[in-house]
Amino acid sequence: SSGINAEYGDQWKRLTDTICRASQSLSQRPNFYKNFIRTLHYHLKETPSDFFVDIVSRNNFLVTTLKLLFEGLREEEGVVEELRNRGEKFRTHLEKFYSWDFSYCEEDDPVIVET
Repeated sequence: SSGINAEYGDQWKRLTDTICRASQSLSQRPNFYKNFIRTLHYHLKETPSDFFVDIVSRNNFLVTTLKLLFEGLREEEGVVEELRNRGEKFRTHLEKFYSWDFSYCEEDDPVIVET
């Protein structure tokens, strides 16, 4: 059964990552994202926090992924205020409860390599 759990976990991670990266959809599908945030909130309550840490790199995949969602909520045009507020409350909760850091830093910027 651990194979099933691992497969489910990988699929869940890919789906969550895809949803969080689709920032252009935030303004087009606000109800979907409101429900996504609510569902994710309840999933997190039921999931051991080490589930989100990549054993090899020790990176928390969810912090990296949710940072994209929170940036999209903050920066995308046309996002309804109710969704922005829900995202901000969720971010604040995660920072307090898990001590996760979603703050922006220049290291997150893409690096441009000139050839």
